[in-house]
Amino acid sequence: MRVFVTGPTGGGKTTLARRLSQRAGVPIHSLDDIHWVPHPDGDRRREPAERSAMLDRIVQAEAWIIEGVQFKWTDRALERADLFVVLDVPRWKSVARILRRFAGRRLAGGANPRGTLTALREELCWSADYYASERRMLFDKLARYSGRILVIRNRGDMCLLNETLSEN
Repeated sequence: MRVFVTGPTGGGKTTLARRLSQRAGVPIHSLDDIHWVPHPDGDRRREPAERSAMLDRIVQAEAWIIEGVQFKWTDRALERADLFVVLDVPRWKSVARILRRFAGRRLAGGANPRGTLTALREELCWSADYYASERRMLFDKLARYSGRILVIRNRGDMCLLNETLSEN
């Protein structure tokens, strides 16, 4: 099983991918971990060649779950995926989750670079970009894989995901 989970920032991708990973016993890989290099002063983008090499190693495996909003540089993963799960939540829900996550990071204290107002502003901008243009680009890019796409908009759609996974 090779599953690509995508959707907006704050859409629930990581939570869903973790559940799928536990259920199926399949390793999970975050595109954020491939795209970004953690740094105390703020994460830095990984060099494209290094990012591509990391992704290539992952997609060669027979089973994986990849989760993330990045889709522009993940063609090899898209080609090998058996199933695409697109979390298509309303923007208000994405923003509410971003704010809740930020509050949790702030309350946790410590030196969390994602718990800053700058990081919050970044995530809100990413969300705005996703809904303004990237969502359409994502669906356009996935159109060629139409038989392998499951769009989750509500809890009822989650039942379809469970049925799909039970068949595999």
